[in-house]
Parts: sequence; structure tokens; C-alpha cells
Amino acid sequence: MKHVGIIGAGISGLATAKAFMEKGYRVTVLEKAADLGGVWEKSRSYVGVATQTTRDEYAFSDFPMPAHYPQWPSGAQVQAYLKDYAIKFHVLPHIWFSAQVNTLEFRQSVWEVQVTDLHDGSTQSLHFDFVAVCTGTFHKPYIPAFAGSESFVQAGGRILHSSEVKNESLLRDQRVAVVGFAKSATDVATLSAGISKSTTLLYRKAQWKVPRFFGNKVNMRYLLFSRLSEAFFNAPRKSIGQKLLHSVGRPLVWAQWRGLEALLKMQFKLKACGMVPEHRIEDQISCSLGVAPVGFYENIQSGRIKARKTEITRMEGKQIMLQDGESITADVLVCGTGFTQELPFLEESYRKLIIASNGSYRLFRNIIHPLVPQLGFVGFNSSLFTTLTSEIAANWLVRYMENQLSLPSVSAINEDMEYMLQWRQHSRPIASEFGGTCIAPFNYMHLDQLMKDMGLPVKLSRWPHEWLKPINPADYHKLLRGHKKEQAVKPVPQPGYQFF
Repeated sequence: MKHVGIIGAGISGLATAKAFMEKGYRVTVLEKAADLGGVWEKSRSYVGVATQTTRDEYAFSDFPMPAHYPQWPSGAQVQAYLKDYAIKFHVLPHIWFSAQVNTLEFRQSVWEVQVTDLHDGSTQSLHFDFVAVCTGTFHKPYIPAFAGSESFVQAGGRILHSSEVKNESLLRDQRVAVVGFAKSATDVATLSAGISKSTTLLYRKAQWKVPRFFGNKVNMRYLLFSRLSEAFFNAPRKSIGQKLLHSVGRPLVWAQWRGLEALLKMQFKLKACGMVPEHRIEDQISCSLGVAPVGFYENIQSGRIKARKTEITRMEGKQIMLQDGESITADVLVCGTGFTQELPFLEESYRKLIIASNGSYRLFRNIIHPLVPQLGFVGFNSSLFTTLTSEIAANWLVRYMENQLSLPSVSAINEDMEYMLQWRQHSRPIASEFGGTCIAPFNYMHLDQLMKDMGLPVKLSRWPHEWLKPINPADYHKLLRGHKKEQAVKPVPQPGYQFF
């Protein structure tokens, strides 16, 4: 029985473990944190965090979220869902928690992994026939280096990453400054507005945000999660229908996007807030698309959140000097500045093949590199419903290991990776964020590619229903299982892996 190592026990790691276990492989999952869940694990989640994607779409194909969950589940609910998933499919006994991967080196046709047990500091080496890296997009919290930050801390100030805001007490009755305009920054600013002495949001440029209900009536999933909505984006490779839409139908495409912008300007009163973005909405929509926190723009209009389009130049005690020549006083500075994506443990020769000099990842289908043996990546195809894209990628990776995929030659794969790298940089710059590992908004295009590689159909229903309905993870459960030549093997409970 081949031994498969999986690094990370978040959404992608759990889906990958299940996929390999279904085929009878021996699996060991290495997770640095004390619990599963990845970005949803309690120690990495800020107070009040919730999904941006609706409940029924943010689910695995064969394990729907509980019907009693709200439309946008909380972080705690998502982690509970993931734990239930790990229990149901017998993955939990195979996770080694508090296991830090130090090195990953290919030696004599196997991967040697040096692991430190964070409980007692002991280190040991494990050997795997195949390794799946599932550390995902949100790897390491990023806090900018501010000039004079030491004086801010010495004066009693606190500098936190948004993921460290675990309790409202950190903000209550404080003068709070929040840096950023992405999800976590606006979430924390909205929370702070109701409990702090003052809240200031510092941002470089306004971004488009979408409501949970467009026009306060239409659920976002109907406008963002369908094949039709995806067709309006300028894709790297277009079908005949898309070519017609983006040539003859270009005025329709233009009108669709300008109409959406007009609706958002009106619904959020962006002009009154002074937050009309300068860029087109279609150029921004990706994995960083933000759902507006309930009350965010209302707090801007009322002044409970003082929004300033500027940057920090330096700190002098609790005084924060700004690029616009003004200054503010703060007790707490929260950085909603995202995460960095790294592979510090992978041996350098392979890391250089995978990560380009500009930080972009060179991965075919965002899953493998043809010159890196017996190694794959899941979760590096993040999307607006990563549960599903990771699950399909995991099934793809199992077939890749078993040489069951219909793939082009190595030279053709290299050409494809180079083409996508250039396209991200020059044709759609927003696609380069997160090292190019976000496949949104081309979620269907990506899933179709993976399904075709596996020799499986890509659709269940007919036109026009297939084009108008929101994505349904359960459809992919039918596609994966109903068209297999052999009956799927149920995961077999195995004794927990013995490390000592």
C-alpha cells in the first residue's frame, strides 16, 4: 500500500485525504495547528468571521452543510462542519496535529519529510511515496513594516493582524485604526465602530464590494455563481460562444458591467461615502471579491467609521503620521493586510521550478509541475467555493498519481504554464494576486478542464438551466461517482498512524 503524505488539514487537506483513502491508500496528514480547519481554525479566525459564499455553495459535493446553518455560516460553524466531515469519512484518526514540517526532500524515489512535534520539540523523519501540499492561500499573516512601530508599542499601543482579533475586548473603548479594504479589514472596522472610542479605516484605494442581496432582493449567488455570469469575463481561452459575446456582443458585456456598477453605487450610496472605485468592477472580481459587511457603508456615512484614503508614513508614540500630511492617535492598529504564500519547507531546486521570480506559481491546472516527481498541490486552485474546487482537484490528483489522466506532453504542459503566467501578468493583473493561485472568476472553466482530464462529463442539465442556475456541489458528486467504471470504495477506518 502506497503511503501518501498530506501537508495541511484545512479544507483542501481533508478533501485530499478522503480522496486517497477512498482508493485504499495509507494516509498521514501533517497539521501545524492544534486543530483542523486551516483558515477556519479558531486560532486563525477573528471574532465575527463568516463565509463570503452562501452555505449551499460552500460545501463538499457529498456532504452538504447542515440545513439549520444560516445562509452565510460563521467561522465556528464552518470549522464544526469540517470536523464532522473528517469524522464521517474517517480522516480524523490520520491527522497528526501540532506537527511542523521543516523540510521536504526527494531522496531515492520517496519524499523525506522532517517533522517537529510542537508538543515536546522532538523531531523525526517520515517517508512518503507521494505528497500533497495543501497549505493553501492563507499561509502566513502579513503585517507591513511601519517606520517607528517600536515607539508605538513602547507607548502602550498594540499592532495586530486581523486574524489576531479574537475578542471584542481588544477593541472596546479603544481608539482603533484599521489598515486595508479587503474582507477582514472592513469586517473588523464594522465591528469596532459599535464598541470603540473611535474607528479610522486607512486604505490605499476603494474596492468594489457586493451585497448579500443585490437590490436588497436577489441573492448574490444568482448573479455571481452561474455559468452565464462567468461568460461575461474575458477568459484566457474562450469557447465559440464566448468569442462571439466578447466581439459582436461587446456592447452587451459593457452594459452589463456598467449596470452592475450603477446598482452598487446606488445601493451602497458610494458617492456619499466618497468610495466610488476608480477601476472597472470586472477587472477586480477574483478571490479577493469582498462581500460588504452588514452596516459597513452605513457606518461610513454616519461617521462612526472615519474612512481616509491614505497610507501610514511613520509612527511617533501613539501618533500615526499619514501620507496626506495629517495624523491620527490610536491605541490599537489592526492590519487587514492579508497573508503571504510560501513553501519554506520544500527543497530549493524544486521550489525554484514552482515559484517564478515574481512570486507567481508555475503549476499545471494549479495542481502539479511536470518536472517535480510524486508531488501535487491542492487548494492552490482557490475560488469562491474552494470546498468544491479543492475536492475536484484532489480527485484529479489521485488519478494523476495512478497515471489515469489524459494529459498533453511535458512540453505542451510547460507552454500552457508559461501562457497562463503571461496572461495573468499582462491581460488580467488581478489574476496574479495570491501568486496566481486564484482561479476565480473562471470557476466553471477550471472545473471543466479537470473533469475533461479525468474523462468525465462536465454538465448534468441542459441549456438554459445549466447556464442560469447557481453552482451545485451535489452535481459533481453525481458526475464523479455515476460515471466511474468501478464502484467507489468507501473509506475504510484504519488505526491511527504510529509516529513513535
